[in-house]
Amino acid sequence: MPDLVGVSHVSLSVADLPRAKSFWTEVMGFRIVMEAPGFCLCVHPASELGISIKDHDGTVTGTFDETRIGLDHLALAVADRGELQRWRDWLAGHDVTQSEIVESEFAHHLNLRAPDNVAIELFVVKQEVAAGLQAP
Repeated sequence: MPDLVGVSHVSLSVADLPRAKSFWTEVMGFRIVMEAPGFCLCVHPASELGISIKDHDGTVTGTFDETRIGLDHLALAVADRGELQRWRDWLAGHDVTQSEIVESEFAHHLNLRAPDNVAIELFVVKQEVAAGLQAP
């Protein structure tokens, strides 16, 4: 079987490119590394995750809906529960729609909405669960 080395980037269709650029850079801490008309590639410095945003020549309409075929949500890893709380406070200061921090059997979760209602989850996997996820 051919090998994968990681995630290169995630590409999102957006209705308002300037608003999405502002969210990903000013709120989420990504840096713009490439731009062209209707397109922007942002990279998070620490994780090197790329988020591409496109407006498809202004043809994007409506808002994100996780109940439709395609992306359910984008989960971004956070180091620990304390960092998750810092994200909660940061997002509140930027008027970002978000949930409370919820603990599940596997992790702690903080759900938020990016522009165009895109579902984002900040995720802290529990240590005992992470240990079980290691490939043999």
